Amino acid sequence: MTFKVLIPRQVAPEGINYLIEHGCVVDARDEMTATELQAAIKEYDAVLLRTDVMDEETIHNAKKLRVIARHGVGFDNVDIEAATANGVYVTYTPAANINSVAEHVTGLLLAVSRQIVKVDKAVRQGNFNVRNTSTGTELKGKTLGIIGLGNIGKLVAKKCALGFDMNVIAYDPYAKVPAEEYISKTDDIDELLQQADFVSLHLPYNKALHHFINEEKLDLMKPEAFLINAARGGLVDELALYKALSENRISGAALDVFEQEPVSADHPLMELENLVVTPHLAALTNEALVTMSLDCAREIVRVKNSEEPLMWINKEQMKKVNRI
Repeated sequence: MTFKVLIPRQVAPEGINYLIEHGCVVDARDEMTATELQAAIKEYDAVLLRTDVMDEETIHNAKKLRVIARHGVGFDNVDIEAATANGVYVTYTPAANINSVAEHVTGLLLAVSRQIVKVDKAVRQGNFNVRNTSTGTELKGKTLGIIGLGNIGKLVAKKCALGFDMNVIAYDPYAKVPAEEYISKTDDIDELLQQADFVSLHLPYNKALHHFINEEKLDLMKPEAFLINAARGGLVDELALYKALSENRISGAALDVFEQEPVSADHPLMELENLVVTPHLAALTNEALVTMSLDCAREIVRVKNSEEPLMWINKEQMKKVNRI
């Protein structure tokens, strides 16, 4: 029996080749609109999904669908309840991009602490004297507050504590007391925000966590502190962040993710010099893209062969993931 796999936007060819080698018929597109995806999905047994949305209506229309293989660690673009109700596996790749995201977070820390983007622009405009007006901040001895102590949060802690000699405090009421001696766990989010020189978010997104960082929490941060978000855009109230940054109530921020993506060029945040932005690419290294593509393909082939996937999520498991 033919097993058809839809790939709505580009992935690394290694995953496509793996699917073909294991007997799948692959329809790999460069990009599909939401309307095109909803119309096409009913013909496929599997979808290898990047950022496209599989909502309740789309899943309901997918009568043949057996598995949604999510290309990444998050699955907020998939209606898990609808998938569970329709007997569709939702797999994901929680380990594939951990190092890439953690490295990007450390890059953002350096970018904001040393004003790298601002001074780069100045030098290109002939202002070499910017070196005398843009003093940076060392990471050594500073306190990093990590909110969400999952795999990425732990790896960021390791890189910053052992690589930059930073002090690390972490908030995650559901995580075990960390074995790593360089991580100090707190059960008081306000205490973390008040103490940290850098705050880095490592949470999933769900309705309960919408605008987790709001005006009230930003007001708890030090005036010299920085906020880093390479997790999910909806975790931060962007208008409250704009206000805090424009009024210098915190020193700066770095965002890889936004509430609406792609972010508009005329978004108020884009006018600020004390903000560094990247286009949701923390996970997008050559190495991580290959691993995510292959991991998705392997899960699809397991379902094709009537085997249970290795990494999958359903409605009941979601309760454990959407915790803080």
